[in-house]
Amino acid sequence: IDPVPCGRNGVAILTVRLAGEVLAVEKLDLTKPKQRADFAQRLCNGRPGIDAAAVESKLLQLAADLAAKPEAPAELAEKPDAAELLAKIPELVRAEACGLLDAPNLMQRVVEDIGALGVAGEKELAATVYLIGTSRLLPEPLAAIVQGPTSSGKSYVINKVASLFPPEAVIVATQLTPQSLFYMQPGSLIHRFIVAGERSRLENDDTAEAARALREMLSDGRLSKLLPIKKDGQLETVLVQQDGPIAYVESTTLTKIFAEDANRCVLVTTDEQPEQTRRVLSTLAGVYAHGAAADRQRIIDRHHALQRMLQPHAVLIPYAERLADAMGNYRVEARRAFPQVVSMIQASALLHQRQRQIDSDGRLLAAADDYQLARHLLGLPMARQLGGRIAEPAARFLERLREWFGPDETFTTRDAKGKESRSKSSAYGWLAELHDAGMVEKAEEQRGNRAAQWRLSSNAPDPDAAAVLPPVENVCS
Repeated sequence: IDPVPCGRNGVAILTVRLAGEVLAVEKLDLTKPKQRADFAQRLCNGRPGIDAAAVESKLLQLAADLAAKPEAPAELAEKPDAAELLAKIPELVRAEACGLLDAPNLMQRVVEDIGALGVAGEKELAATVYLIGTSRLLPEPLAAIVQGPTSSGKSYVINKVASLFPPEAVIVATQLTPQSLFYMQPGSLIHRFIVAGERSRLENDDTAEAARALREMLSDGRLSKLLPIKKDGQLETVLVQQDGPIAYVESTTLTKIFAEDANRCVLVTTDEQPEQTRRVLSTLAGVYAHGAAADRQRIIDRHHALQRMLQPHAVLIPYAERLADAMGNYRVEARRAFPQVVSMIQASALLHQRQRQIDSDGRLLAAADDYQLARHLLGLPMARQLGGRIAEPAARFLERLREWFGPDETFTTRDAKGKESRSKSSAYGWLAELHDAGMVEKAEEQRGNRAAQWRLSSNAPDPDAAAVLPPVENVCS
């Protein structure tokens, strides 16, 4: 019986041969007694010379062997030296990268370059993802979850921004399995920008384990796990450790995210409005009519050079204490939110390092402009996290509900989806978010085939909920 590990520990594809003849090829979870017994019985049916008990014993031994042997790590090339790679870039491209780093409107030009790659609108989202990628060089990088309806461009924006980071700085992984982070080559995650795919909508053991490993890496900057390994016929427990830290971004259509994941990430949204759809269609039409911009590869090369030029620095924020006092928010969530604001300020300072002062100890000093940029990009995410503000797409959906239904009128989810023209698939999630925020209430619970009835409440979004991050003049003056 030859096993080939497949998926989770204990799951394998078994090939059974007798005198050179293949008797069976099946996928089996060897940790499940019933699956072992059923497989042994099927194998023995019509073959009186095969002992079912002996087959089960062999399967049990294979299960023990697979459980004791961790998956072999993927063979990864040693991380290239950024300085050596930078030296291979044409001098003219390096000069362009230097000019970009010295530009007073550096962030604006970054966003313009992202637009030239084919991203229509979404300037704040693009800038946020770019700074999150840049934050990989910090001791405590940022992480984000991009929320939005299906086809709203979440993955497109993320992937276009990620293309501006050199290969040695970014890892694009459309799916993370429970063991994937543990078994990469040691050191391969240190200060890397991890671009994951769509967050799984499934809730099972695999997704829970993968999310737990990711939370550990984001919180502690490292992973560790005790595993039994067989050496010289004896089981020995060893410590598998994977060092970070990592910057991280993923996307999701979910409007409600597990709190333990959400409070470790900046929650940002795509623009689902008709005006944005028109911008996207116009950009696509231009590409089909005239072709893609000829300088796209030049833009990518320029940013690869720029990112390789950035040097890791400790970043001091002279106004950090005033910022903490001015925020004046003492909810428990502020303990994670404040470091996220700090990391965004530091990421901006790191990107603008050629324009920032350096103290006698070689530390970058963040400027007021760095907080201004962080406040612009994080104002709404922090308002959601600390001020109870609902997401902008849900707030716009609430406005449409008030146009469609009167204050005492009841309606079903199907009624709302029938009137919704922007994203029917997101209507249920938006209703759930509005219900959690007290903006709509259930007038009648679902009974059998009778759908639940909703009704608009008298509550309205608090206009002051967005004022979580204080004005620049209150912090940096």
